[in-house]
Amino acid sequence: MKKSFKFKHIENNLLKLLSLILNSQPILKYIYYLDNDPQSKPDVTEYLLGTGHIVLTLYDEKILDETKVKVFLNPLQGNLKKKPLSDLIYTLDIIIPNSKWVLAGLGELRAYRIADEFSQLIDGQMVAGVGECEITDFKAYKVGDKYSGLTLFIKVNSSTMKELR
Repeated sequence: MKKSFKFKHIENNLLKLLSLILNSQPILKYIYYLDNDPQSKPDVTEYLLGTGHIVLTLYDEKILDETKVKVFLNPLQGNLKKKPLSDLIYTLDIIIPNSKWVLAGLGELRAYRIADEFSQLIDGQMVAGVGECEITDFKAYKVGDKYSGLTLFIKVNSSTMKELR
């Protein structure tokens, strides 16, 4: 009997994207250290998935914290009718307390530094799915009067085939 692997592939791709973040010290430093020069700090040894800095759900305003940068990573949408491959869209939401948005003295924006580091890891690379990944769009926004956010839309080409299980 043939069984679908569609959703297993979605989860596997999510874990591959997560692994890139968890293994990137530049990204982890921008998330963890809230001062103006996070890259000058020692390597992050905390497991940021466990500390609530990185969250595997869709963006949730209710769990924001003024003492943390929050990164939400999750599958957003996909059309699974196309065979054998389909583009899946994942979101990476980077939510930052407004007071930590600008890296003072450096003229850089923390969310865009995280986005740039992430894009260096995935754009045009075969890191998830069956082809090259790419960040296709972004959206910046305010969250109330305490936070600002940047959402990256990540396209991953994935298998939608049914196979023997």
